[in-house]
Amino acid sequence: MKKRIVFILTSVLLMLAGCKTTEPEKTTPVSWEEQQAYLRKVRDPRVFGLGIYQTPSGVEIRGGGRLHPAQAEALPMLVDEPFRPVVNLHGNFGVQWPVLLDCASSASLMEFNTARKAGALAVGEQRVPKLATRPGDEIPSCLSLIPSLRLGQLFVESPLVYVRLANGPLGPAAREIEEPVLRGVVGWNILQKLEQIQFVYSVGHVVLKTTEAYEPNPALVVAELPLVKYAGVCAVRGTVDGQDGVILIDPAGDFEVAASSGGGVSMLQLGENFSFSNPAVSVLPGEVRIGARLLQNYRVTICPQADKIYFETKPVFSEN
Repeated sequence: MKKRIVFILTSVLLMLAGCKTTEPEKTTPVSWEEQQAYLRKVRDPRVFGLGIYQTPSGVEIRGGGRLHPAQAEALPMLVDEPFRPVVNLHGNFGVQWPVLLDCASSASLMEFNTARKAGALAVGEQRVPKLATRPGDEIPSCLSLIPSLRLGQLFVESPLVYVRLANGPLGPAAREIEEPVLRGVVGWNILQKLEQIQFVYSVGHVVLKTTEAYEPNPALVVAELPLVKYAGVCAVRGTVDGQDGVILIDPAGDFEVAASSGGGVSMLQLGENFSFSNPAVSVLPGEVRIGARLLQNYRVTICPQADKIYFETKPVFSEN
């Protein structure tokens, strides 16, 4: 009888253990001691060949992010339904960290512990760290330089990133992506240095190239649009219900179209023969954006060096 009772209790405990859910990871600010240890080691950016510029909005540090020529990589997108460009950033000894390629973010961001493992160094004019807080985020970040970032076999040397003084989920920068937990965001300040950023939604890959100019198949091209300089992000010009304006290209967004008002849109037009009727509209502050739920219907190739973006029909065959 005792053996039977022990067996039943053991079975119940095993069932309870199997039903136990893993608690979601939480954002944890780094301790004051860790912050101060990091911020005390700030370096003058000119040591690394970066420039310091006085702008109407204050001092800006620019430069970095050198690419190696003739490099290319096809990376699987780790978030689907819809596919969004979360890919693995590679570290030493086979370590991988999920990061978001965000064309609608002007700056890059990295979790504190991940940044330290990548060798981040704080930079600032007169060795004073440059701190900033992203919209909607309560946790400050420190402008820093990473010796090298590796996306597959594509290397970015000395990019500038903001190191968030916390570990765990990235807050608003994560764009509501919960799984996998993002360790960083690669923004337009880095992506705009590439020759090609291609979203091959038919196979769930993003292709990055450093020097090869893109030559689209004329039979597949739906639209070829010029990029415009706007707020340091990927943008084009278009019209919304007849009103001309800037429209952000936002493959990281889980929506068709987003606008600050969230009201209905009867017609969004990007080119003479390229328009969307009555798209679903989500609410996001700022300019109108086109997100993954519309972009996924095409093969989208952004060519920052040529200041162009191509929309092509998806071939009926598998793409390599």
